[in-house]
Amino acid sequence: MATGSVHFDLKELAEIDMELPIQKAILDEVLTKDPFTPVPGIINMRCLGSLPSSRIRKGLIYRSGALNNLPLSSLSTLKDDLGIKLILDLRTQREITRSPNPAIAGVTNKHFDSLRVPSPLDLSEFVEEGGKKGYVKMYEEVLEIHQPSIRAALEWVRDEGSPLLFHCTAGKDRTGVLAAILLSLAGTPKEAIAHDFALTRIGIEPARELLLQMLKMWNKEWTAETPGMREFSQIKEEYMLGTLEMMQEKYGGAEGYAKRLGFADEDLEKIRKGLRGD
Repeated sequence: MATGSVHFDLKELAEIDMELPIQKAILDEVLTKDPFTPVPGIINMRCLGSLPSSRIRKGLIYRSGALNNLPLSSLSTLKDDLGIKLILDLRTQREITRSPNPAIAGVTNKHFDSLRVPSPLDLSEFVEEGGKKGYVKMYEEVLEIHQPSIRAALEWVRDEGSPLLFHCTAGKDRTGVLAAILLSLAGTPKEAIAHDFALTRIGIEPARELLLQMLKMWNKEWTAETPGMREFSQIKEEYMLGTLEMMQEKYGGAEGYAKRLGFADEDLEKIRKGLRGD
């Protein structure tokens, strides 16, 4: 991995263990280049249309971590430079109350409650297959309980076609699942979708230590030595590849899942054209 001003390997960086830091000089360079979208105060923000092999048109769909405590310059960037018209918050009401989204004139904020409270996490489920089994199960539940938010994102693409930003706290799990659905519907290869997911390892680096501490505070009985904790802390392409396989088996892929949400073939064609800019 080179350390020059423009030489780096995204795949290598995304594979760095979460317990290890990414060299600051390299990180500072990477986070200013596609598919990352540098906005002060926001971690893990990137444009799905800037992802290599993406079929989504550039400048339409953005994903990120939380948007709280942003400077005024960043609010202007979101509205005026990126043209964001909708901010879709995938967090819980408790998370939103603790860290509310900014009010930006001309930008709509939307939030939908999940259909039920997520199941308690069992770290032992993350021991097998390097964490893959636990992540696939967790993301299967995201698909089940966050249907209102996912439906709203698809409706926006179908009906509005203007720039959308969706986020959760770190921009990893709930955000990663919705990104995978949109990329899949646009026809993006599964390897590129998994790569997008893995890029979160790079995007959250500025807040890595804080996020790791938050994970360990999830349950007061957890420690760094708890079986499954290390795997649960990682971000790997195989987690998303396993999720895409699960979606194919259970729903018939992203299209089958969208039909479960009530979208007809003609809706899916509009969504696909909207994503691609056909």
